[in-house]
Amino acid sequence: MTEPMPIRPAATVVLLRDGADGLEVWLQQRATTLAFAAGMWAFPGGRVDDDEDASAVVHDVSHERAVWGDADDMVVREHLAAAARETWEESGVRLDPALLLAWGRWVTPPGDTRRFDARFYVARCPSGQEPRPLTGEVAAGQWFVVRSAVDAFATGALPMWPPTISTLTSLAAFDDVMSALAAAPHQIEAVTE
Repeated sequence: MTEPMPIRPAATVVLLRDGADGLEVWLQQRATTLAFAAGMWAFPGGRVDDDEDASAVVHDVSHERAVWGDADDMVVREHLAAAARETWEESGVRLDPALLLAWGRWVTPPGDTRRFDARFYVARCPSGQEPRPLTGEVAAGQWFVVRSAVDAFATGALPMWPPTISTLTSLAAFDDVMSALAAAPHQIEAVTE
């Protein structure tokens, strides 16, 4: 009998901006050499490190703790720190962890070769910052109008995992960043799919 695959904590950021044709999102194509989600289009993000430095998260996280249903402030701080760090490492965008809003949570289903418990955050891309692919994990990156990305997925032109397309579909109802951020949920349940 084999041991169950460990579930690693992860954090992902959905960078948003207002565009001439509506709400835009930054998507990155993962390198085809990666073991997990190779070639897929996704948001910046990754694993929460075992020794994640949460010192940059200085705000009161009691609201986030309630949204996620966490009992421990440090778990929330580590996820926020990882989300900001991964976004910086992969796209060069610096985010204030206090401005990240919880949006969704996805757990990789049993049977996959790697399993993650990924928290998804939304954030406005800070003024004056332009994301760009920075690591070997990222083959390409670009801004998409959210509705156009959803349509491109439907035609097979933009491959994505269920958490990515589901998140984009939930954002397609909004015309601008302000209305999307205002709709951030007050309680999040994990989806395993």
